[in-house]
Amino acid sequence: MHIYIIKRVLQTIPVIIFVTIITFMLIHIAPGDPALMRAGQDASQEQIETIRESMGLNLPVHQQYYQWMEGLFRGDLGFSLQDGRPVFPTLIRRMPATLLLVFFSFLVSIIIGVPIGVLSAVKRNSVVDSISRILALLGLSMPNFWMALMLILVFSFHFQLLPASGSGSLLHLIMPSIALGLPSAGLITRLTRSSILEVLNEDYIRTAYSKGLKKQIVIYKHALKNALLPVVTIIGLQIGYRLGGSVVIESVFAYPGIGRFAYRRMLARDYPMIMGNLLIFSFTFIFINLLTDILYGFLNPRIRFD
Repeated sequence: MHIYIIKRVLQTIPVIIFVTIITFMLIHIAPGDPALMRAGQDASQEQIETIRESMGLNLPVHQQYYQWMEGLFRGDLGFSLQDGRPVFPTLIRRMPATLLLVFFSFLVSIIIGVPIGVLSAVKRNSVVDSISRILALLGLSMPNFWMALMLILVFSFHFQLLPASGSGSLLHLIMPSIALGLPSAGLITRLTRSSILEVLNEDYIRTAYSKGLKKQIVIYKHALKNALLPVVTIIGLQIGYRLGGSVVIESVFAYPGIGRFAYRRMLARDYPMIMGNLLIFSFTFIFINLLTDILYGFLNPRIRFD
């Protein structure tokens, strides 16, 4: 098992290097002059050239990338063009709020999606199955920003039960988590249903029934464990969607996470902050997918480890 984990870790190294190259190149081909932005519109050409030299922008691209990677290994991603604050500490302070939002959105997706998917499969072709499939389709079809606005309209302005914006308590997380998690809940519902239906036709399920086991035990102890394998994979892949969706959701709810911060810095063309955001999002996505692969290996008995 440990050899498999080491292999998976080693396989992520080229991906990380590729991500750093793409991030570096995308920012450097973007319009705008970082030196001019730091100097200000009223700066002279000499001042701009001095700042460009201090930022290393006068060097060849490959040397700029090498210096940037050196800083990355030291945890130094430069300074903001907007306010001069160091990039890495500024982003790290906002990351826990976004991770907390993503975590609760996953809870919403799993708590809603898995039970409804199992119930839909067990009650196949019934009214319950039809309703659950319609709800899953609605969840997949509704944009999360529209869902966020509807939640604010109903629970904040109409019933005045939940705060419409900000952070500080679990109440502030309820609506953002639901808005971010419901689309994935629809996907998990459909995937769980199809996986359960496929597993129920396996020989070991018929063997379990022939032993006289109760239906609930067969479903939840034998069928569900194997049916959740593709669901676990999808949950891992959804981290990219959640991080991307957090930009919109955090902006709608004025939630002080890294997603809303990234959106504001993109509007300001604060390139060092944008690069730092892209790296943190990418590295988080790679790390979660690595954990998903390892978890998949634990859950799937057919995988053989050297």
